[in-house]
Amino acid sequence: MTKKQKKTKIKLPDTRGQEYDVLIGKDWLGSLLKLIKKQDISNIVIVTDNNIEKLYANKLLHSLKGKLGAYNVRLIIFPADEKNKNQNTVAKLQEEMFKYKCGRDTFVVSIGGGVVGDVAGYTAATYMRGIPYVQVPTTLLAMVDSSIGGKTGVNTKYGKNLVGSFYQPQAVYVDVEFLKKLSQRHLINGLVEAVKMFVTHDREMFQFVVNNYNKILDLDKKVLEKIIKRAIEINIEIIRQDEKENGERGLLNFGHTIGHAIEKLSGYKILHGEAVALGILVEAKVAELLGKLPHKAFVEIESFFCELVDIKKLKSYSIQSILKETKLDKKVRAGEVKYVLVKNLGRVCRQGGKFVHTVDEKIVKQALTLLR
Repeated sequence: MTKKQKKTKIKLPDTRGQEYDVLIGKDWLGSLLKLIKKQDISNIVIVTDNNIEKLYANKLLHSLKGKLGAYNVRLIIFPADEKNKNQNTVAKLQEEMFKYKCGRDTFVVSIGGGVVGDVAGYTAATYMRGIPYVQVPTTLLAMVDSSIGGKTGVNTKYGKNLVGSFYQPQAVYVDVEFLKKLSQRHLINGLVEAVKMFVTHDREMFQFVVNNYNKILDLDKKVLEKIIKRAIEINIEIIRQDEKENGERGLLNFGHTIGHAIEKLSGYKILHGEAVALGILVEAKVAELLGKLPHKAFVEIESFFCELVDIKKLKSYSIQSILKETKLDKKVRAGEVKYVLVKNLGRVCRQGGKFVHTVDEKIVKQALTLLR
């Protein structure tokens, strides 16, 4: 680690005593090289999609080949798009690794957005029952959310992220320089996931984002690093308590029960963050209707999230179709759909040790109706 990098360590409180670093800064390649040299490996596989291949992965391939001459370094790509986040893609990646004669002495470097990270992580988790990997997220969404905490997996025709594994990386390298190539739409897509955590855990940071929204869109490095660092800290605090999402980690799914339903109904044409933003609006309205969330706090949430997403998109999907899809959500227990309920900015409802709650479908329907 250099002076230009900020380090946050994830230590999981289990019998494995597992821990790894999340490094924020532009000198990540040097740290990656040091980590690789500590591994008992001979093969390095860079996994990415065809968009990131052109932007960053080819350069990374040449760098690793030039600096690690004793290792076999290869690049494996798959077509970019959420629709390719499936088991067929994982099978194809693993087939290529078999063709390259990759054994357990193989190290996977995932470089890309959330889809790449989930697919590469799940590939590493299941190849020969698990080989080491690292995450190099290139989107804001991946930096603040999907690269942190070891969630890997793929979508199925029944819903999003229904097949997967909790499999922790060896390290995560976050460099805001990657965001310079990101469109404003994809920047906002990731910002939603950060603000989601501030709504549930940090009122001051929510206000910081609201006050600095224009600076965020202008890619102000200091502002972005502060947001990313705090979002990662919240993520880590939760994961330390609940790695396998048996309790508190469910709070990270705020907005996702409705969001995943909308995302699937759109055929994944709507971005994840956009769908979650709509989900947050609906689920915050649910909390208000239940008397949990003060009207003033709902208005603050509504006002800002309507800057991030066009709420009129809700009209594209029938209320019944949304409710039907929520029944396939991972949080469903005994046929009951579960929701995260906020009670104020920075605070959530925790009742009887539970962090997600059953809500009468009539209330959810009412919330969807009022926001359309």
